Amino acid sequence: MMVLSWRDGVNELRRLVAAEGGDPDRIQDVHLAWRAFQAFLAVPLEGLFDRWEGEVEADTLVIESGVFEWPDGPPGLLLARRFAIPAVGWSDGMPDEPSDEDDPNLADTVQIEMELTFPHGTAAEADDFWTAARSGEFDAAMLAEAGELVTGLQLGRPVLSRIALTNCN
Repeated sequence: MMVLSWRDGVNELRRLVAAEGGDPDRIQDVHLAWRAFQAFLAVPLEGLFDRWEGEVEADTLVIESGVFEWPDGPPGLLLARRFAIPAVGWSDGMPDEPSDEDDPNLADTVQIEMELTFPHGTAAEADDFWTAARSGEFDAAMLAEAGELVTGLQLGRPVLSRIALTNCN
């Protein structure tokens, strides 16, 4: 399998959404979104930095559901692949080249995310936050659990979607 630079992850996720028959700029099906995101999780990313040496926190699946814009915002679902990279500068929300810092322990936590927003009045079962870390590959049982969570929310058809690389720091 081809190894992809973390910098190219957003484009790869957009490609996978299109390969599933969706529009990356207007995803309207939660099942399609999950299939594309699960395929993205299988793509090895190059350039990740494990600042905890031996821990698996360098690459993590994060799922959040509920209302993100308190108190009256619409419900949403966030699928994110969060990982650590060697520290880089950021300008206008985009990563620059690696930092000039000499400290090899400096890292940024970033994520490639797919955010789906649903109409007001749509209710998820509960506000939820779920994660799974990987070491080599995501565990099949954990992915099955994540898939059941995502597709079982019964949020209906998304009205907005967004795929982006964000700096969590």
